[in-house]
Amino acid sequence: MKLTAGIRVKDGEMWAEECLRGLSEFVDEIVMVDDGSTDRTVEICRSFPKVSTVLPWPKTFFDEGLDRNVLLGLVKGTEPDWILMMDIDEVFEDRIAARIDELTHQDEYVVWGFHMLHFWHGKTQYRMDGKWGKETLHHVHTRLFRNQPSLRYPFQPIHGAHVLGMQGPGGLSDVKIRHYGYSFPVKVREKYDAYRRIDSKGDYEHLIDESDLILVDYEEPATVRSR
Repeated sequence: MKLTAGIRVKDGEMWAEECLRGLSEFVDEIVMVDDGSTDRTVEICRSFPKVSTVLPWPKTFFDEGLDRNVLLGLVKGTEPDWILMMDIDEVFEDRIAARIDELTHQDEYVVWGFHMLHFWHGKTQYRMDGKWGKETLHHVHTRLFRNQPSLRYPFQPIHGAHVLGMQGPGGLSDVKIRHYGYSFPVKVREKYDAYRRIDSKGDYEHLIDESDLILVDYEEPATVRSR
C-alpha cells in the first residue's frame, strides 16, 4: 500500500523541516511544486531522502487551483494507492504516524477529512474567536484520499484545496492538522495583502483583526496505536 504526499510551496523555509520530518515518518514518497522560492526552501526539501521530486515552477501570478492540479499529476506519476496533499506550513499531530494504517487499510472510506488548528504568532496557541473558531470546529479539509482517475482540483486562484471527483464515501479523522501559516506576524500581513490583491471583494479582515482575540493553549494528544 503506497502513500505519496504532494506539497506546494513558496518561501517556506521556516516550516519546511518540521513539515517534511513529520511526513517522512509515515509516507513512502514526497513530491513538491515550488513556485519560485528565493529562500532556502528548495535546499531543505531536497535534503530529505523521501523527497523524490522538487519541480521548479516560478510564475508571475498566484493560482492555487492550477498549482494543485499540476502537483496532483506529479503525485499520480508515482503510482500511489493513497494520496496526501499538504501545504508546507501544515503539520499533522504526531499521532498520525500510529494511525495511518487504520485510515488507509480499510474498505469503507475513499477519502479522509481533518480539522485544522490555526496557530497564532507562535506554536503554542491557536485562535478560536469568530471565523477562526467556526473554521476549526466545522470546516473539514479533505487531504487524504485513494488514487482515482477522476480526481481534480477546482480551477480557482485561492481557496481551492478541496479535491473533487471522489467516487465513494468519506470519513472524518480525529487527528488534527497544525497550521503554522499565521505563526509569524510578518507572514500574517503578507497573506492578508496577497489575498486582497487577488480577491479585492473578499472579506479577509479577520486575518489582521485581534479585537475579540481568543487563544487556546495547545497540548499534543497522547499517541494510541491502532490494533
